[in-house]
Amino acid sequence: MLANILRIAKMEYKEDMYYKLNVILEGMNAVIEIIVYIFIWMAIYGKESVINSMSIEQMSTYYILSISLALIVEWGIDAQIGNSIRKGQVNRELLNPISYFQYYFGKKLGETAYMAIISVGAFAICSIIFGVILPANIFHFISFIIMVLINIVVLFFIDIIIGMCAFYTNMIWGMTVFRKAIITICSGLIAPITLFPIWFQNISKILPFQEFIYTPVSIYMGMIEEKEILLTFGKQIIWVLILYVIAKKFYNRAIKNITINGG
Repeated sequence: MLANILRIAKMEYKEDMYYKLNVILEGMNAVIEIIVYIFIWMAIYGKESVINSMSIEQMSTYYILSISLALIVEWGIDAQIGNSIRKGQVNRELLNPISYFQYYFGKKLGETAYMAIISVGAFAICSIIFGVILPANIFHFISFIIMVLINIVVLFFIDIIIGMCAFYTNMIWGMTVFRKAIITICSGLIAPITLFPIWFQNISKILPFQEFIYTPVSIYMGMIEEKEILLTFGKQIIWVLILYVIAKKFYNRAIKNITINGG
């Protein structure tokens, strides 16, 4: 099973990496976005050395990491799933010797690896330009990596749920845009969660979105204590289970009433 998933991931990665110009353009776009955010915050800080307990150096590191992670977080396979259903290709996917979930998880891993290359490149370039604060310690760095890996699974099930809505709506472009908007706002990409109203912060503590960017970056920078880190791991694992159950119910109901277009 694992070998098949990794084989699909490898194929997806090679397919994405085929057009080298896309890799360069994606990386340049990320670097420019980071520079714009940092310049905006430099203007906001002005002569202030600290805002909301964060120095300009910490805020720069926050956005270098945030935009780098956003490349992985905002990239989804829901559009692929939706197009497959709309074009009638799903009938072949359902007959694969590997399960439907495993097949698309392999694709998710391949695309994540592709975006991770761009993410690391953007992070390296901007770290040279602006400098970056090093991880608080080895525990926080390892915890940062673990959180990112858990989030890949959470994001996969979100993608699956949205993608399979194409069984009912046929087109999911609007839902894909909505997913990206929710993640952008609620993950802490626009601004650290602590700058939002208290009611928003309280809701964010329940939903899984702030763990996509704000939490791992905060872990990296040592802004979250070790006990709280373990609690965030537990929270995201619970969300993995919840989203898996929802995705499975979507899938089981959809294939009972499947209507193939084209193919």
